[in-house]
Amino acid sequence: MKILNRYILKEISSAFIFGFIFFNFILFIGIIFDLTELIFIENVPLVDVGKLVIFKVPSFFDIVIPVSLLFASLLSFGRLSSEGEIIAMRSSGISLFHITGLLLLFAFSLTLGSLLFSFSLTPWCNQYYKKTYQKIIFQRPTIQVKERIITNLKERRLYTYHIDPKNYQMQEIVLYEFPSDGNYIFPQITLAQQGKFEEEILKLEKVTFYRFGNNYRIYRRGRFDSQTVYLTSRVPEKAAEKRAISELNLWQIGQKLSSEKTKPKPDEEKIRKLAVDFHGRIAIPLATFLMGLIAVPLAIKIKRGEKSISLGISLIITVAYYVLFMAGRFLGRGGLLPPYLAMWLPNILLSAAGIWLSTRLTEV
Repeated sequence: MKILNRYILKEISSAFIFGFIFFNFILFIGIIFDLTELIFIENVPLVDVGKLVIFKVPSFFDIVIPVSLLFASLLSFGRLSSEGEIIAMRSSGISLFHITGLLLLFAFSLTLGSLLFSFSLTPWCNQYYKKTYQKIIFQRPTIQVKERIITNLKERRLYTYHIDPKNYQMQEIVLYEFPSDGNYIFPQITLAQQGKFEEEILKLEKVTFYRFGNNYRIYRRGRFDSQTVYLTSRVPEKAAEKRAISELNLWQIGQKLSSEKTKPKPDEEKIRKLAVDFHGRIAIPLATFLMGLIAVPLAIKIKRGEKSISLGISLIITVAYYVLFMAGRFLGRGGLLPPYLAMWLPNILLSAAGIWLSTRLTEV
């Protein structure tokens, strides 16, 4: 029996590792072009780019772990079924419950790991990914500035016609900003023949600025040989430290949710948003176990062990699940469904499908 257990677990684990690497690579392609630009065009050190990769990849695990388990289960049990090994095991007195129990045990361990990532590790990685990227941006601000494209710099908008790729010198610059010393309808427009970023400072040369009044006319203009614009001096420290929900762990989301509910005038929209994220953090990792539950009877029914078949079915089921999940997210945040029901509905449907398939299989 121990030999059989090792044999089945080896089949599942090897297929899971293959799927885990494959699906991570597919998702990684979405950011590889940006990373390549940082390395070869912006000359960002490989160490900093490596940090971005390390902190970004764990954000894929919520999706990759369930679909990799489903792929591994379909591939392994589909092959065992197509080659008659499942029939041979059952003819030898080995119950189907024992065969699937090994997979469910494997799925349970992956679910615990997925819960750990969803609860704390992934938000921590998201937080440090943001900090690392901001550090790169502050050191090389022209990374976010493109030729002939308006760039958002907090309360300013920057437009430049040309950027020298060698020294990052910008030519023909237009800068829009609202002055802080009054309530103006129109922004102050600053024109500069050339300029360059130096960390958190923008230095302009041959500058002309125009300020408009409420009567739509220019009431002030000026010319300077040079001007220094401090980009981060007006950014409040609290705003810089404010974290998105994706950077908060489950306990922090729960605390914010409880705090909002106890306010004299709670924000119902904010409560729904927090509740949706709270239940979603738990529902997605538990889908890993449910994928294992549905995989075995489905693989035995199909009786095909090819990678292409397993991959196609895995993607179809995963896409269907996440479409339902995103629809529930929308309905929960919009107040059309209670947040807990909206987030758990895909798991309920997946459980029902798994129980139905298992029941049909035992009847055969």
